[in-house]
Amino acid sequence: MSDKTLRLLIAITIGLLLVYQVGSIISDIFGWGWGIITAAIVAGVSFFSVRLAKANGASTFWFMLPTVLFTIIPISWMLWKGFTGESSGFERFLNLSGFFIGFAIPMTLLFIIYFELRKRSK
Repeated sequence: MSDKTLRLLIAITIGLLLVYQVGSIISDIFGWGWGIITAAIVAGVSFFSVRLAKANGASTFWFMLPTVLFTIIPISWMLWKGFTGESSGFERFLNLSGFFIGFAIPMTLLFIIYFELRKRSK
């Protein structure tokens, strides 16, 4: 596979992780209907930003802006929810471990891989 194809697959994976995580957080807070609407909005903003990034050529600002924004919001929400609840340290660890294993760590690794591929293709 070429580096361009790998970058595309990584960008799609990042987008899917974002849509799922933000949609699931909103559905936990407000219900499944709002979760579906929010997931559609996140997907729309992400696709629009990718189009802007392609139009600007080598700039990754438009690709990174919604990605970082939609990554920081779920991480902040989960940390706040995990540390403000009345639970023991072990329960907090269990509650946050699924989030970090299923979202935060994969997002970080995908960002690292994406930028390494981008540097290698220049």
